[in-house]
Amino acid sequence: QRIAPELAGMDSRRLLYADEAIQKAIDNKEIPGAVLAIVHHGKMVYLKAFGNKQIYPQTVPMDVNTVFDLASVSKSVSTAISAMILLERGKLRLLDKVNVYIPDFNGWEDDAEKTIDIRIIDLMTHTSGLPPYAPVETLKEKYGAPNPNGLIEYISTCPRDFKPQTDFQYSCLNYITLQRIIETISKQNLREFAKANIFNILGMAHTDYHPTGETLQRSAPTEKQQNGSVLTGIVHDPLARIMNGGISGNAGVFSDAEDLAVLAAALLNNGEYNGKRILSPMGVRTMRTVPRAVLRFGRTPGWDIFSPYASNNGDFFGPNTYGHTGYTGTSLIIDPDNNTAVILLTNRVHPDDGGEAVRLRSLVANAVAASIGCPPLRTYFPYYYDRVEEFRKEPPISNKDIVFLGNSLIENGKWSERLHKTPIRNRGINGDEAMGIYDRLYQILPGNPKKIFLQTGANDVSHDLSTDTIVGRITMIIDKIQAESPGTKLYLQSMLPINESFGRYKKLIGKTDMIPAINSRLQSIAETKGIPFINLYPLFIEPGTNILRKDLTNDGLHLKENGYEIWAKALKPYI
Repeated sequence: QRIAPELAGMDSRRLLYADEAIQKAIDNKEIPGAVLAIVHHGKMVYLKAFGNKQIYPQTVPMDVNTVFDLASVSKSVSTAISAMILLERGKLRLLDKVNVYIPDFNGWEDDAEKTIDIRIIDLMTHTSGLPPYAPVETLKEKYGAPNPNGLIEYISTCPRDFKPQTDFQYSCLNYITLQRIIETISKQNLREFAKANIFNILGMAHTDYHPTGETLQRSAPTEKQQNGSVLTGIVHDPLARIMNGGISGNAGVFSDAEDLAVLAAALLNNGEYNGKRILSPMGVRTMRTVPRAVLRFGRTPGWDIFSPYASNNGDFFGPNTYGHTGYTGTSLIIDPDNNTAVILLTNRVHPDDGGEAVRLRSLVANAVAASIGCPPLRTYFPYYYDRVEEFRKEPPISNKDIVFLGNSLIENGKWSERLHKTPIRNRGINGDEAMGIYDRLYQILPGNPKKIFLQTGANDVSHDLSTDTIVGRITMIIDKIQAESPGTKLYLQSMLPINESFGRYKKLIGKTDMIPAINSRLQSIAETKGIPFINLYPLFIEPGTNILRKDLTNDGLHLKENGYEIWAKALKPYI
């Protein structure tokens, strides 16, 4: 479920700092593009695409449905969760020795020629002593490729770098070994097991190893190859791609922001989402807890909390925050204390593996964390936020734009069509009031639009506000526009009359004569502020009255087509 940040107690204006950080990274060519998703209390409160998903051989814009090569995030969202599922089913223990499942798997030989066995917990916390990686070309020459059995043979016998649990060394070999154990126990390959027990259960329709169909079509490319082709839907990691054929414990999962948001929501909800469970509450807790034996290293069975690789958690999220990053530029962090997850997906390796996302992850995490618990002074109705979200998805306002700003009278106006003028940006919201307009000026004023046509007040009148209050709030809008976008030509339009005889809007009963008084005050303010005042009021009244003409309305407030024709004709000289 998607809701506005404000409805979840977050401040979307503060989230703009995350947008700025991402855009700056794109401008600096650190990444070609990104998708940012934020989950708070089980709901998607933010989902936005930036930049391009492809810049070679042609440019393709990023969109929120883009599927990314998750790289090492696969370790957490697939391999580790799969292992934990087997633990819950009584098939596996964290203290089990690896050689129970891989008989020829060597342990650590100490000086006394005593063997210290490597255990499941050592693999999952990167404290096994296995080397970080393997020589892919050497293995390819020796075993041929793909050859998962050859890779496991190498891992089983290669030199160990230290005694288990005495040090920390991030190693892809740990999770490739864990993959073999999962497959041995389940008698399924990792892809089959993860799909059946995680992805399909949660409805993660665009998450898979070896993406096909629509998932493949949505996939962002990664690195350009020597022959000029670009890896798309094929895992970037060499061990996963070459030796394991794309299904690998260390990498290989492709997914999009929405699917990962569902997974994050499940983990934040003790393993269950929308009535579907993948882990027990105890399983989730174990996965996000650093075992006492390796406490100083900061790695849980599947996640990172405070190892040297955990900078993506930022500076503000709580001490129980866990997450993982991927070489391709992906990251997922989850703060159970604040019930929040941040998913930042980039394809920073496209097209030449020259990008950078480490610092960006922290900047984004900080901006998101700082927005929590900072709700705005005022909140509004759901449709208000739906429209604000629509505006956010539009191209930014520019200094060539003409903005129509107001409530339903503006929203329903079809101004570009009526005035035969583009670009006119309709920023009307049905039901909006003066302070609602004021609170969303942040979406408009940074672009320094060429002109703004402001018309509001009807909903403020219906809320039983006094003339002084209504005029004061409209004046606040004027002052903010003039202060923050001084180059914008602002036009203040009068309120329109109403017709109480329709009986449609009970809150407007008895308010007919209030409107000319407000208009008189607005005209004086416009003169004081040096802005044009467009007095529409006389064009819409019955002769000799303050009443909206019946032939121009169906409900006593909103205009029919002939009413908008009068309005558009009055505005043409100013456009």
